[in-house]
Amino acid sequence: MDIVTADFSRFGARELITAARLLELYAEKGADFLGDQVSVSFNVYSGYVFLTDEDYNVGLLDSAKEQIVQFFSCPECGYEGTQEEALEEGKDFYKHEGFCSFECWQKNQ
Repeated sequence: MDIVTADFSRFGARELITAARLLELYAEKGADFLGDQVSVSFNVYSGYVFLTDEDYNVGLLDSAKEQIVQFFSCPECGYEGTQEEALEEGKDFYKHEGFCSFECWQKNQ
């Protein structure tokens, strides 16, 4: 059985509500980091419901800010989180071109 699914029959009530809010915000405000072939997905292990595109960019619902925020995964060390979460831990995905830190970025140059 797949860990990540777009099959709404596998979503629970909470996940369907989150998916609906993500789609509503995407229609209203968009998400400039998402490209083509945007779809809704659900990770059955983590419980995350998110938007993803053909390049595997991921958008999560930030209900406090009523917006879709980008979710990152460092290709070097595997650290995951939003930019805001990364900054709280002294990391910066934007500054390091998708890597969480200068060290991770430097290993790939």
